[in-house]
Amino acid sequence: MKRHALHLLLLANAALALVLAWLWFTPTGAVRNVHWQPPTAQKTDFAAMLPVLPSIATADTSQFIAMLDRPLFAATRRPPPPPPPPAAQEPVDNLSTARLTGLYQGAGTGGVIINLGGKDRRLALNTVVDGWKLQSIQGRSVTFASAGRNRVLQLPRAALTTYTGLAKPPVAPAPVQAAPSARVPAEAPPTAATGSPSFGASRARARPSN
Repeated sequence: MKRHALHLLLLANAALALVLAWLWFTPTGAVRNVHWQPPTAQKTDFAAMLPVLPSIATADTSQFIAMLDRPLFAATRRPPPPPPPPAAQEPVDNLSTARLTGLYQGAGTGGVIINLGGKDRRLALNTVVDGWKLQSIQGRSVTFASAGRNRVLQLPRAALTTYTGLAKPPVAPAPVQAAPSARVPAEAPPTAATGSPSFGASRARARPSN
């Protein structure tokens, strides 16, 4: 067995030696690839080797500032605070400047005529306007209610100098004063004086003779 293995190894070595000889030598006996041939020169394109840079454009620097203020790997990093809520605009209180111009009542109904925000409006009972509810009507006063608050408005009385629409009484013409006329002074009556000759003479003439 060992004898046959030795023969097989010798045959394998001989085959490998023939293959090496065929690779190294030509059929004429010359050694293959003895002379070195320089490779062809290739021009190097350094521009193609550089990475493509992005074009110049405006960048949003606020993102970088936010990153500096809130580092990505900081232990105290928190989300940004929410924006403050917009301030609630208080509604205009038109009822504070409202003015009653009329009242009306009927069988189980009633309402008011009110000048609200510069406009005349007709409101029935239990009507809500600008958050105020017409709650009650008592005499010449009305009550509005809103969120536990009450506001009472009075119907003003008409002024005496205000024209109500009735026919005006005729105005009598003013009396015309006559121009003062020159009066002749009347003769003063005779004064009675005792011992006056003129008075005695006049009475003697007036007395008839017997």
